[in-house]
Amino acid sequence: MADDQNKNEEEMPHFMQRQYGKSASTLEASHEELSDVRKQMIRFALEFPIRDIRTYSGYKGDLLVEITTGNDDILPELKAHAESLGMEVVVKERYDTRIHEVFCIVPDENIYRLK
Repeated sequence: MADDQNKNEEEMPHFMQRQYGKSASTLEASHEELSDVRKQMIRFALEFPIRDIRTYSGYKGDLLVEITTGNDDILPELKAHAESLGMEVVVKERYDTRIHEVFCIVPDENIYRLK
């Protein structure tokens, strides 16, 4: 009976086959290396009093570095450095918690954007 189940799974398209214990490092999104621009921005931001930093792909395919801080004095420096690296910068301020989120955006030219 187990052999019949394995045979049926082998006949299925790859995306429908069950995969047990698949780590995140084997996913397609994990094959790209972190770009030098994002590495430089992360290294720069780590010199400041920040709460959190993370990098990810946005929904339009852009590559982002998100920096969270409660210190609004460092925002101009973070923004200026990101812009000097050719990144687009968006600062979102949460007035209720006094938290600032700095989004440093690098458009990924390999991703097709829907218009």
